[in-house]
Amino acid sequence: MFNFNLRQTEVYEAVKWSRSLMFRFAAFFKKLFLFLFVLFFLLFFFRFTWIFYFSHTKFLGASIIFLCLGVYFLILELFFNSKKRNSVLSANIKQAVIAPEKQNLAQFLCFETAQVCWNAENFAKKNKIFLNSSILFYFILKDNHKLDFIFSRLLLSRKEIKKQMEKKIEIKDFDSSILQQDQIYSSDFQETIRNALEIACEKEHKSVKIGDILIALSKNNLFFREILINKKLKSEDIENMLMWQDRIENTIDQRKKFWKYENLIQKGSIAKDWAMGYTITLDKYAIDWTKIIKHRAFEQITVHNTEITAIERVLSRSRINNVLLAGKPGTGRKSIIQGLAQKCLIGKSVPDLNYARVIELDLPLLLSQIKSFEEAEAVLNKIFEETVFAGNIILVIDEFHHYIKISPSLGSIDISGILYPFLGFSKFRIVAITTYAGLHKHIEKNTSLISRFEKIEVLEPSKKETLILLENLVPEFEKKYNVFITGQALKNIIKYSERYFPNIAFPKKSIDLLDETATYVSSLPKKNLVLAEDVAEIVSNKTEIPIGEIEVKEKEILLNLEKLIHKRIINQEEAVKEISSALRRARAEITVKKKPIGSFLFLGSTGVGKTETAKVLKDIYFGSRKKIIRLDMSEFQTTKDISRLIGSVDQQGLLTTKIRQDPFSLILLDEIEKAHSNVLNLFLQVLDEGHLTDGFGRKVSFL
Repeated sequence: MFNFNLRQTEVYEAVKWSRSLMFRFAAFFKKLFLFLFVLFFLLFFFRFTWIFYFSHTKFLGASIIFLCLGVYFLILELFFNSKKRNSVLSANIKQAVIAPEKQNLAQFLCFETAQVCWNAENFAKKNKIFLNSSILFYFILKDNHKLDFIFSRLLLSRKEIKKQMEKKIEIKDFDSSILQQDQIYSSDFQETIRNALEIACEKEHKSVKIGDILIALSKNNLFFREILINKKLKSEDIENMLMWQDRIENTIDQRKKFWKYENLIQKGSIAKDWAMGYTITLDKYAIDWTKIIKHRAFEQITVHNTEITAIERVLSRSRINNVLLAGKPGTGRKSIIQGLAQKCLIGKSVPDLNYARVIELDLPLLLSQIKSFEEAEAVLNKIFEETVFAGNIILVIDEFHHYIKISPSLGSIDISGILYPFLGFSKFRIVAITTYAGLHKHIEKNTSLISRFEKIEVLEPSKKETLILLENLVPEFEKKYNVFITGQALKNIIKYSERYFPNIAFPKKSIDLLDETATYVSSLPKKNLVLAEDVAEIVSNKTEIPIGEIEVKEKEILLNLEKLIHKRIINQEEAVKEISSALRRARAEITVKKKPIGSFLFLGSTGVGKTETAKVLKDIYFGSRKKIIRLDMSEFQTTKDISRLIGSVDQQGLLTTKIRQDPFSLILLDEIEKAHSNVLNLFLQVLDEGHLTDGFGRKVSFL
């Protein structure tokens, strides 16, 4: 049984009062009368009586009246807002999800959602029709201008959909006895409310919000689903846009509260650094991240929170309080330093690190200005002494492996001997940034040095975290390039950067792709909209792989692939048909994603056209002689030949290097039966998982 009765809820009182003009315009009148109070009080204070008709005492009287009226409407507004907030505080939304038939589901609605449901219910009763999800969807579109952000980012028109909804609402008479019992809710309306409750519970909301209803409608309302399908959108896209909007609104709300410490700290402070020692030499060769963060808007830390917490824990220890931050380039190691600096600046880090200065030592600048190694040693020693004496410094050294070498070559330096004595001081905290290759090649060989560090690995953020990061960067790119970036463009940036740039880490590859796409669109005449197709075009140009919508020329090749191949290959009907079908499936993206486009084993006697079929395919579909990687497998008859394929420290791999350079290629393994069995085993992972690890430990994609 569906139990839904708005009249029996606390939120109903707030909905009812919202229709009163007094409550509806309370906020407006509050601002108006308080403004008039300030204006007339200033006139009274400065006694500008010779300009105006009224005497200064009348200005005082008028200001008092306006103050009283302003306070009155302020009290009304506060009372009304308290009713809106308190209406769902006593409700337990988890109980509604577990046993919905035992609860009045209307009591779990927030004020805005209750308003929409009440308007939809009144409309249904007035027109004597069942209240279905389409009517609910119509009133959500009608009364919520905040949804313009979501619909515009998805290239949907709220006004146009609302007009279509007006035509879709069907008016059907029903028995008046049903009306009297208030059983006017259709099955899809009931399912929408239940799903919205589940979504709100999953997101740990205290009540069902408009966004929860909208997500539920995207799953239950046929008309809304049809719109999304036509635009190649999913319910997840609506959910992502809602979360994006929530983050923006939270950020705006935080910045409006100027009295909060996070906002006041950006205005500056007096003599805070005077309590610590001077760092004159360090300041000459340093990048002060604390100052940089202080002079720009604080950003919400969305990725690498785990790593930042681990760094704080290590730096606050009394022993071995130095961090070795290891990770692939592009994973956001520098953003971790910036996040740490922000937390230290606003006092949200651990007690020992609050208000500490995060300073990066600019060693390239230092080495470029100092002539001899002995002078460099003296300057570095002075910098490290200042760091210990100051006591509030977190020293950062980027590309640490460049300065730790067993046998320094000409133009390089080894700072391990100067650095090591300072690593034991509790007031000396250092965060050294390195790569995995630099860690294994240089730092790990210095066992005494690495024993003074705690290694923290920086992993690539997930696709979801990267998407949030891109969304946070959108305002910056839109302002810089004067463009509008759509939600589908961001989605494709994540999708394509993961698939076609496997050698670069998240989030760098996605940020770079967003930057490049925005630059490209801004250069086009009379266009400022970054679409999914623009992302596909940029990736296609960079990789020479056909991506996105199929063009006319490519469509003709795919449709007539069999005929084109048969112009050079006689018979072989079955083989040609299988190859052509595999290519069409792959181009339409309906094939297995984690495997190569197609894997074929050509069998037959010499001269029937096995090798020639591969060459024809290369010419017709791949379009270039360079797009074939031909390996004579008779040259790989021992296990030692494996390193020739995948590479080693001394040589590049004949297969892996070429695939990294040109991933859109046809691989021809000629005379495969003559290769060693262990060599053939390498290709099992390629055929099954679509990737191979080369001799340098890098993942090479064959997708």
